[in-house]
Amino acid sequence: MAEVPPLDIAEEIRSLQLDSAEVNGVINPEDAKPEEVEEVDKMEEDSNDNVTISTLEMQAETSKVKDKEVHVSEDVGAPVEMEEDNKKRHLNVVFIGHVDAGKSTTGGQILFLSGQVDDRTIQKYEKEAKDKSRESWYMAYIMDTNEEERVKGKTVEVGRAHFETETSRFTILDAPGHKSYVPNMISGASQADVGVLVISARKGEFETGFERGGQTREHVQLAKTLGVSKLLVVVNKMDDPTVNWSKERYDEIESKMVPFLKLSGYNVKKDVRFLPISGLLGTNMKTRMGKAICPWWNGPCLFEALDAIEVPLRDPKGPFRMPIIDKFKDMGTVVMAK
Repeated sequence: MAEVPPLDIAEEIRSLQLDSAEVNGVINPEDAKPEEVEEVDKMEEDSNDNVTISTLEMQAETSKVKDKEVHVSEDVGAPVEMEEDNKKRHLNVVFIGHVDAGKSTTGGQILFLSGQVDDRTIQKYEKEAKDKSRESWYMAYIMDTNEEERVKGKTVEVGRAHFETETSRFTILDAPGHKSYVPNMISGASQADVGVLVISARKGEFETGFERGGQTREHVQLAKTLGVSKLLVVVNKMDDPTVNWSKERYDEIESKMVPFLKLSGYNVKKDVRFLPISGLLGTNMKTRMGKAICPWWNGPCLFEALDAIEVPLRDPKGPFRMPIIDKFKDMGTVVMAK
């Protein structure tokens, strides 16, 4: 019987490993040729480079997305329009004057010219005014929203509306002109920074408002007492057939108003400005009127005059003031204020 040589177990295991590696396509680093080793290393480096490039590209894309999200967030959170609006100064403007001087009509025309009211609404108001036999009052319906006010043709409560120019934001306070509603006028004037005194140039109407018992005088004195230091005196209804943009009529009204305004405490040269307008037609309000309409006027329009007014200083730490509007007896005297 032939003798079987002893098995080298380590050698046998190594042989099996090599056979398995060849079948799977794996090369033993020790048996691999130098060229093959370099090729494998190069492939691994290329693979690593590709992974690095892909990672960088992904990071760049992510960064772009983040930048876009921040940009959108900024746009949504702080619109350019809102920033511009916040930069504009704000003024409260009270319209005062005798009843039927044209305060509500002038205020309504301002809102229409500044784009706050559309043509369709104006057409609706024209029809309503015609049905009430008040054809020329349709512009006043923009401010006089109460049905009682429209039927009577008189403002009762203080109307409030807003409009803007290129440089300013304004809140209109349309005060009633009838003597029965003076307490309401006081509540409106007490909130105002600037006053617009509306005077009718129509023959007989200026005289009625300016004579004893007329509200032109009382409104001026109350406005000054309540801290309205800046005043625009607009001579309205200059288009009326009894006036027809007459310089003589305009000068007559100004010559009578100036001494009274001085007596009321106004610095006429510094704090008061006169200008002619037509509230119903909108003449000399948003834009200056042409020489064909009024050849003698070289001054500003109403919007320009409002923009030129300086914002009056108000002391928030000053003495407290509240306008009294009524009183009645009940367990003593009860005073109503606003």
